[in-house]
Amino acid sequence: MTTADPLAPLRAKFLVRVADDLAKLRAAETSTKDKHYIVHRLAGAAGVFGYRAITDLARDLDDLLIDQGEAPPEAFAELIAALETLAA
Repeated sequence: MTTADPLAPLRAKFLVRVADDLAKLRAAETSTKDKHYIVHRLAGAAGVFGYRAITDLARDLDDLLIDQGEAPPEAFAELIAALETLAA
C-alpha cells in the first residue's frame, strides 16, 4: 500500500509560486527589497519540500543581502538557474 504524500498539495502551490518568483527575480524593475523578500522566503520554504540546494543558495544570497543591503544581478544567477529547473 502506497501512502500519499501529505505535502503534495502544498508542494504544488510552492512550485506555482516559484514560477512567479522566478519572473520577479529576472525582472530588472523588481526592487532589491522585493528580491530580498523572495530570497528569504525561498531560504525557509524550499527545504521543507525537499529542495535543499535551493535553500542553500537562497540562504547564502539572503546573508549577502543582509550584510550588504544589495547584491549585483550576477549574484542571483545561480539561484535563478536552480529555480528554472523546478519551473520547467
